[in-house]
Amino acid sequence: MFKTTTDAELAGNPIDEVIGSTIRYAALTSAAKLGIFSVLEEDGPQTLDELAKSIGASTDGTRAVADVAAVLGWLTLEDGRYRNGPLAERWLGKNAEYDFTPALLWAYELTNVMWDLPQAVRDGKPARSLWERWAGNPEAGRDFSAYMRVKSRLTVRSIVDAVPLPEGARRLLDLGGSHGLHSMAMCERHPQLTATIVDLPEALADTGAAIEEAGLADRIGLQRGSFLSGDLGTGYDVVFLFEIVHNHTDEENRDLIARAAKALRPGGRIVVLEDVRGEQLDEHNAAFSLAMYACSGDRTYSLPEISGWLTGAGLKTVERIALPSSVSLVVGTK
Repeated sequence: MFKTTTDAELAGNPIDEVIGSTIRYAALTSAAKLGIFSVLEEDGPQTLDELAKSIGASTDGTRAVADVAAVLGWLTLEDGRYRNGPLAERWLGKNAEYDFTPALLWAYELTNVMWDLPQAVRDGKPARSLWERWAGNPEAGRDFSAYMRVKSRLTVRSIVDAVPLPEGARRLLDLGGSHGLHSMAMCERHPQLTATIVDLPEALADTGAAIEEAGLADRIGLQRGSFLSGDLGTGYDVVFLFEIVHNHTDEENRDLIARAAKALRPGGRIVVLEDVRGEQLDEHNAAFSLAMYACSGDRTYSLPEISGWLTGAGLKTVERIALPSSVSLVVGTK
């Protein structure tokens, strides 16, 4: 993609690959932000001039972005017309089984977050958290929520299959449940179960309609507000903390799990879904942890850290359940 060296001793210059990765990232996220993929899906193949007009952009700029997307296989260029390539047809748009357009839109906004990373490292935290950024740019927050929703669709069944419910479980508390996919899947799998999802109002903006559509409005309730303070109730059989702790400090997580433990009945379980940091460095986990630091000043946590929160809250046993994806379930029983 971006080669500056021809000398045999310099072949495969890793710096060239870093620069090339940046260019690929910029081209694909910009193509999504400009609407190139959606225009070509809706209106079919277009010439350069037609495409530029459709997205309201210059011809030279459109060509520059579209050509890189074509080189990467997301677009094709045949007989002077651009069209969506196999990758775009598989992963983007209304006709895709899983439309990851929101992921590219979120990745575009993530560029702005990562741009401030050096200063965040110097200061010990970002100048603004992700949520503070979204206050002035709610569209980015919606893109992120849509990304999380489609990402969860890929894994929700394997997660639900692995969750060990206590015997006779009837009440689920889903903290930070946002899109509601996990609560809905659990209630569909277990007819005796009811659920309460606690999250911020903006995170639950579309959740009620999805629950209604699934026919579960009589079994799943929404509680709008922060779960970071206050009483969480009592008598629950299971509490979900799914992909939550990496967004919070050790102190916040310790307090949250202590309050979640008080909400459990004897024999109840806290189920933490997380990308757990291992003893050896892992490329995916390290990159994810860096992104969390840039977004909120937080990080991924190890199994001993998560287990310590659970046992410190009075839970008697802790087990880890590996899943097919990068995340694991860490389950504590009261």
